[in-house]
Amino acid sequence: MPDEIKTTTPSLQEGIFISYRRDDSSTFSSILYYELCKYFSAGIIFKDAVTLKPGTDFKKEIEQALNHSSILLVLLDKNWAQQKNDNEEKRLFEENDFVRQEIRTALEKNIEIIPVLFENGRMPGVNELPADIQEFCNKQAFTIHIDSVMQDITGLVQHIRSKKRFLYDEKSITGAYERMIKDPIGSIKKGFQENANVFKKDFNYLKKFIGKYKK
Repeated sequence: MPDEIKTTTPSLQEGIFISYRRDDSSTFSSILYYELCKYFSAGIIFKDAVTLKPGTDFKKEIEQALNHSSILLVLLDKNWAQQKNDNEEKRLFEENDFVRQEIRTALEKNIEIIPVLFENGRMPGVNELPADIQEFCNKQAFTIHIDSVMQDITGLVQHIRSKKRFLYDEKSITGAYERMIKDPIGSIKKGFQENANVFKKDFNYLKKFIGKYKK
């Protein structure tokens, strides 16, 4: 039997988690979030400023979102590794730094990590990171160039969509259209044809009925 088409309900393990610093990445993270929402259900995309509701336990919400995610997008600008707190200490070396915790959790859970470089961002060196997340340096980055931001974001989206688990997300307009176009087992075309045959039969019956009484 042919493989079934994926259902419309996204798996809880298909989440896309956006990790960023509000001080430096809020504008770009918002653009990326809304572009992702064109292709995937907003329910599987985690961006704290959008997803977290007033009164919720944000630590638990972040942990749950990571547990339900299969991709972590880490947004890095040129100052990412050098960000400091009020005591002039690097934020990444703070034990409770959320970006550090998000990367560490993703490494521990074997979540796919994609560093996204923007505004001349670069990958950090091993010595610029605490030991528990130094493995992050080995991840292949995706670069968003200043003169082609939207085109590069589209490329990133296509990379994510190329993964089998993200195909045919009918919670988005694009995903529903993609399913109709590809229709791997012909179920949609078959349904249209069956309905067309019923309508045709009903129309012919109605035509004969009207013609009978016209006489």
